[in-house]
Amino acid sequence: MVTLDKPNTYNSTLVSRILSNLKHSCRRDYLRKRFVIRWVVILVTIVLLVHYFGESKLKFDVRFGEHHDHDRVVEFKRHVHQEQEDTEERKQKRHVHQEQEDTEERKQQRHDDMLNNLAQGLQPPKQENLGVKEEKKEEVAPPAPVVPVKEEVKKRETIHAFVGETNLPPVYLDYIDVNQPWDKSAEEESKTKWKVNKYLSDRTPLNRDTKDGRHETCSRREYQADLPAASVVLVFYNEALSVVLRTAFTVLKESRPNLIHEILLYDDGSTNDELMAPLERHIASYPKIRLVRAKERGGLVKARLYASREARGEVLLYLDAHCEPTPGWLEPLLEPIAKDRKTVTVPSLDAINWVTLDYAGADTIYVIGGVNWLMNMLWAPIPEREKERRQKEDPYPITANLRTASMAGGLFAMDRQYFKELGEYDEGMGVWGGENMELSFRIWMCGGSMLFIPCSKVGHIFRAAHPYDFMGNNGDVVSKNYVRTARVWFDDELEFFYKIRPQFRDLEVGDLSERHALRERLQCNNYAWFIRNVYPELPLERDLVASGQFRTDGDLCMDTRGGDLAESNPLHLGQCHNAPTPNSASNRFMMLTKDNRLMGLNYCCDSGFSAELQFRKCHLQGGAQKFEFDPQTRLIRQGESRCVMGDTSKQKVVMADCDPSNVNQLWTFEYYYAST
Repeated sequence: MVTLDKPNTYNSTLVSRILSNLKHSCRRDYLRKRFVIRWVVILVTIVLLVHYFGESKLKFDVRFGEHHDHDRVVEFKRHVHQEQEDTEERKQKRHVHQEQEDTEERKQQRHDDMLNNLAQGLQPPKQENLGVKEEKKEEVAPPAPVVPVKEEVKKRETIHAFVGETNLPPVYLDYIDVNQPWDKSAEEESKTKWKVNKYLSDRTPLNRDTKDGRHETCSRREYQADLPAASVVLVFYNEALSVVLRTAFTVLKESRPNLIHEILLYDDGSTNDELMAPLERHIASYPKIRLVRAKERGGLVKARLYASREARGEVLLYLDAHCEPTPGWLEPLLEPIAKDRKTVTVPSLDAINWVTLDYAGADTIYVIGGVNWLMNMLWAPIPEREKERRQKEDPYPITANLRTASMAGGLFAMDRQYFKELGEYDEGMGVWGGENMELSFRIWMCGGSMLFIPCSKVGHIFRAAHPYDFMGNNGDVVSKNYVRTARVWFDDELEFFYKIRPQFRDLEVGDLSERHALRERLQCNNYAWFIRNVYPELPLERDLVASGQFRTDGDLCMDTRGGDLAESNPLHLGQCHNAPTPNSASNRFMMLTKDNRLMGLNYCCDSGFSAELQFRKCHLQGGAQKFEFDPQTRLIRQGESRCVMGDTSKQKVVMADCDPSNVNQLWTFEYYYAST
């Protein structure tokens, strides 16, 4: 029997342990190498992707253990595949969606990039256009540039108002020697003949620097870049040549060239020699200045009408031929029209002294155009409702555009086609007067709107008098123009107009059928709508307690003597008129309203400045402008103890302690509306 030796247990265990340790060590090395290789591959892949598609297209956070890297890679690959196969329409939809989700910071960054590229003449950068490989640019046509959403275009394509060059070499009339000694007698003669200091004007540079009188907030405003070009229309008749040329040259100097389609000089039959060959010679080298001559004089209204039919610009921009636009004037006028073609814009009017030609300026940014029953345009304080609107809608409310009921008429901008659709000017009107009010009523009542533009300032020479005649009808022309306007637009309020102007009741003014048909075609609102919605500061007859002559028991009447056309003038006491003349009728026509205003045809009576009543702009805040009529005692009271009295010694209307026994405190009225 063979006996086998017993295995050595110790040796066997040792070998097993060695083999096991070796096995585990190899496995750990394998896992460690595998782990390192895996992350090396990941990092290399990331580096290649970043290099391949551009660092700006993909930003990875490669911190160890964060799983969002993998998710973003997957999302990136999906986006690339989708971007390559997508249609332009779907790209645009994703772009809009992306824009909506963007942060304000990224929007601002893209806005800055856009402006920089536009300044360098480059195309706008594509918005997050991931996955477009560089090597494919030569193989396929590049995709169409992404069109930004409408709001973004407006934000990016903005400009500041243009400011022209200063200190340019002076330009003078070529036949004037500015070095000759000053002739004082010739200067005085020119002022008498031309109603402006022509002698000084002829020796003043035609391209002189203009004063930038804008409020400081105006320079901060931005305007959309794609504004319409204007035909600037200058109508003149026997105007001083240097004044006309200075207007045209200043328009060119203070305007962006692309915003001036032309400057249309319309000569309404001038006879002065200097407006013939010398005018043509001085504008020959300016291709944007175009001269049109009428065969015969038609008057200012007709000349503007015919000039509008000659104009070719998208916007009609009327200026008087004795103006000087100032820096930054044009863009603020054009932008509201670009946004709404039925908006009419009116620049802020500054004064140029007719004797010294100095730029005086004016505080016209604090007023609007008002209306009275004489059909005059008057300067009125900004209503509280308009102040509140500007405060809510504009970051710079002090220079925000103002809704205005009327305009002076010589300077305004309007879409040329809309001007035609609205009926142009009334061709039946005479030389001048009333056309501004007729157009103001028509704009508002027929669906348009009108704005004063505080950041558009134009200097205007207010001449001593009209240097021309009214073609033989000085007084009648303006009256007929007013009556034509009233009979077309005043509706039920026409009778009240005749109470104020009784001499107009039977005035012959020509055929109005065409203007009535125009109003019917345009489906315009009535005049009461205009007062209620546009200028409620003007009372309708239905808003009155009393009107007409206000007579004391001492048989004396309140008399404005025309003083209610300006502030601080006193209210006088004078003789009553049973058969008043045209002027005396309007001078003695007073109104007491249901909201307790005692007023003439323009301004309100105010007791806050002296014992004598003065005319001040109506502020509708009561206080010193609040007057109540007591029908029992016939006293006009202010508070409990103060009453309106006719002071016979001063011939003024004053405030005094109430005394029912004083005949000069007891009032009767020509028209009393007790039952209304």
